[in-house]
Amino acid sequence: MQVRPSRASWLGVLLTAILCACGDEGGRLEGSVTSLLDLRYDRAEAQLAEGELAVSFVTQQGTGTNTVLKVSARVQDMLPEGYTGSLDVNLAEVLANGAQRGAIGRNVLDEPARTFPELRVGGLKVKALPSQQGQRISGEFHVTFVNGTHTYSGRTIFGSFEATVP
Repeated sequence: MQVRPSRASWLGVLLTAILCACGDEGGRLEGSVTSLLDLRYDRAEAQLAEGELAVSFVTQQGTGTNTVLKVSARVQDMLPEGYTGSLDVNLAEVLANGAQRGAIGRNVLDEPARTFPELRVGGLKVKALPSQQGQRISGEFHVTFVNGTHTYSGRTIFGSFEATVP
C-alpha cells in the first residue's frame, strides 16, 4: 500500500505525539497562559502534607529547583482516616472560611513574584493519594481564572501528569 504524503505527515505527527506522551519525566502544561509564561517542566512531584495535596511541576536550575507551576488543594476535610484512593477535587470551591479550596503558584529564580487570580473553575484528579516516597501518582488538572483586569484573568492552564512522591 502506498501512503500519500499528507497521510505520511499525519502519521509522523501522531507517532511523535504518542512517543512524547509515553515519557516518564518532563513535558509542558497547556492553556492560554502559555502565551505569557513558559510552562515546560523537567518532572512533576506530588505531596500530601498537613491536609494539603500539591502537585508541583519543576525544573532544575544549577543547584536549585524552580517551581514552574504548583497546583494545591486543601483536602483535609475530604479524606477519611487512612484513605489512599483516588480523589477528584473542585479547586474553585469556596470553603467555610471564605478561601478557595485550590490555589495556583509559581516560584522561578530571577523572575518577579507572580500571583494568580481566583479560580472561576478548576479541577484536580489523582488516581491515588501520595503516601510513600518514590510512589508514582498519575492525574490531571484544569483551571480557568476569573475574568478581570489581572494579567491572567480569564486564561486557562491544564495538563496531565505522572508525578513522583519526593
